[in-house]
Amino acid sequence: MKELMDVVLKDCQDNLNQLNRSTARTASSLERMVNELTAAGDPPEERFPVMPIGRGGTSLSKEQMKNLIDVGGLQCDCCKCKSKKLLVCQRCKKAYYCSAECQKKQWRENGHKRHCRKDGEFKAEDLVQIARLKNKPELNDKLFRVVGPDKYNEGRYEVRIEGAVKGDKSFSIAAGNLNQLRPYDCRE
Repeated sequence: MKELMDVVLKDCQDNLNQLNRSTARTASSLERMVNELTAAGDPPEERFPVMPIGRGGTSLSKEQMKNLIDVGGLQCDCCKCKSKKLLVCQRCKKAYYCSAECQKKQWRENGHKRHCRKDGEFKAEDLVQIARLKNKPELNDKLFRVVGPDKYNEGRYEVRIEGAVKGDKSFSIAAGNLNQLRPYDCRE
């Protein structure tokens, strides 16, 4: 038994040494690449998570795409001030306001009433993100537009990838696999 343990221990040490050498090579090559890029004088490119969209493209601007997954809470969604403690919409919990006046203005004039949804509530034309799918993981994190409730399966919604063109497939997705995004009126 001791001989077997010695063999296993030696294999583990060899594997660990090999992994350490590999990690050191990778780290040095990454460091070399970073040095080459920064020596070129080009500023690093600003990156943000891009959600894949369909063949038809989207009417959303780059800034709107960026704001889709913004969690909010850094500024008032109505007047954009950053100096006050913010109140949160009690219905959607995704809109933030500096005062009751801004909340009322956003509700009436800027369309929050039309776009505000309780958690798990979806309506046609809402933009959602697919998540936690096990049978089609390639759809996770992609941007979809809700077509409406699935007519044949309760608790599911028919969705189509944002930018879909005529003839593109729609999917029936359980409400638990749809992530709500910030309401339209909070994205500008």
